[in-house]
Formats: sequence, structure tokens, C-alpha cells
Amino acid sequence: MSTNLDLIKKERYSSRYTRGFLKMLINDGQKDADKYVEQFYSSKNYQERLESIKYLLNVAGKYTIPTTVFIDALHDFCSQVKIYVLKNYDFSTDNSSEMERILIDIARNDEKLQLRTLALEKLSAKNNMQFYDLFFSSSLLKSSKESAAGINGLYKLNRDRAYHMAKFRANTSSGNLDLAIAQIFLNEGDVYDLDFFKQRLKARNKFNKIELIRTYLKMLSKIRIESMVKSHILYIIDDVISTSNSDLIQHLIMELHNFISENQNKSEEHLQFVSKTIDLLLEKNYNCCLYFDPLESA
Repeated sequence: MSTNLDLIKKERYSSRYTRGFLKMLINDGQKDADKYVEQFYSSKNYQERLESIKYLLNVAGKYTIPTTVFIDALHDFCSQVKIYVLKNYDFSTDNSSEMERILIDIARNDEKLQLRTLALEKLSAKNNMQFYDLFFSSSLLKSSKESAAGINGLYKLNRDRAYHMAKFRANTSSGNLDLAIAQIFLNEGDVYDLDFFKQRLKARNKFNKIELIRTYLKMLSKIRIESMVKSHILYIIDDVISTSNSDLIQHLIMELHNFISENQNKSEEHLQFVSKTIDLLLEKNYNCCLYFDPLESA
């Protein structure tokens, strides 16, 4: 739980509506908590209701706060209030059927994509088979964020089914779904899933490549065919160099360095290959020449 000082620093410059909130944090007590519960229910201003919820979530466990106020906040007509609760409420300690019902309703019916995605993520943390159908159907949706949340929830309940779903969605994947599928392939896949990483890396824009590259390299660390690993590392390098982005290249060098650190069990020749590749990247003058010949590191 955040301390009062942490929350003050976080909220200090957010808006004029937080001034009273910050003042209360200095000398808070049960009466103050009760006052904010009353403010939540009486205020017609969404910023004051949001202020109330922020305060109440911060002191939950310290003072007596009715759980119903957070349930009602998830019914608030202002999406910002609902988003704040979904991001900050400790759902792991609340297994009430009412709270689960509300999360399911948001996941299925809310008009806001962010709210549906957050609700799916909170439900997936509960590892409850009753949500299987919801996760399965969500993993087939068009939105990459929503389908990623769905397939991640499905993976927690049925790894084999989630792996097959990942294979099914691989050709139409993008955005967050790329990353979710990549993680499932890392955990459950084999050499035949490497083509997914190549295809999706090429399709992703600049810094959206880095997180996929991180999982891509971890996937390569599982592969025992050294010639294949070298081929894929050269492919990654060539793809990043083609962006002409020196910052992205720096991130790639860092990821390759981590690859060496995490794969000391690989052959000396293999590690030397990656190390030499890093040296070649470091030697390039990217301001003058952004072309990189991958054959140089072979």
C-alpha cells in the first residue's frame, strides 16, 4: 500500500481538486474516511468523486471503509472513476460474487476498451474456471489489447488450449496480442513457432520491436540448433538496422548482452559469435552509415 508521502508526491500537481485530499492525508482518521464516503455519494462532480475514491483506496485497511463504495464506484458513469478503481483496488482480497459479477459485466459490456481490458486482467488473476468461456471468446476479438487479456486469462486455465489459440491467432496478430502469443510460444512452443517472431518483428514499428525482441531472444535460448539461432539473431539485427534508429540499436545491443549473460551454458563458439556481433554494432558510425552487413559477423 502506498504511504501518504508517496501519494502526496504522486498527486501534488494533478489538479486543484486534490488540495483538500492532500490536506486530509496529513491528519487523516476515521472521521475523514467517513467524510469522503459521504462526498462520493453526494457529489455531482466526477472530480470530487474521483478524489474520494483515491483517498479511500489509500486508507483501505487502515480505517473502516464499506466495500460497497468501491462496488458503486465501478458503476459510476464517469470512466475515470472506474478506471482508477480497476487499477488500484486489491481484487485479490475480494472474492465476493457481487464484485465478480460486476467485473464480468464490465469485461463483456462496457463501451470503453480500456475498461473491458482491465476487467479481463483482474478476472484472469483469480484463476477461476468459471471465466473460461469469457476468456476464450475474448481471445478471438479484433482488439489486440482485449484479445491479449483474453488469451492470457485462457492460458492460466488451460495451457494447451491457449497454445492452440495462439497458433490460430498468429497470422492475424498485432500489438499486445503479439506479445501475449510470443510469451505463450516461449513457454509452450518449439522451433516451428520461430516464424511467428520473424513475421511480427518485421511488422512492428521501431520501439514496439524491443519487447518482442526480448521474448524472441529468450525463445532462441531454448533452441539447440546453433546454426538456426545464429540465423535468427542476424535477422533481428538486420531488421533493427533497417529502422535507421540509433537509440533502437542501443537497446538491441543491451538485449544481446543480456542474451550472453543468461546463456552461459551455450557453446563458447556460440557466445563468441554474439559477442563479436555486439562489437560490430558498437563500431558502426550510424551518423554516417546506417547499413549493416550481417555477413560480417558470420
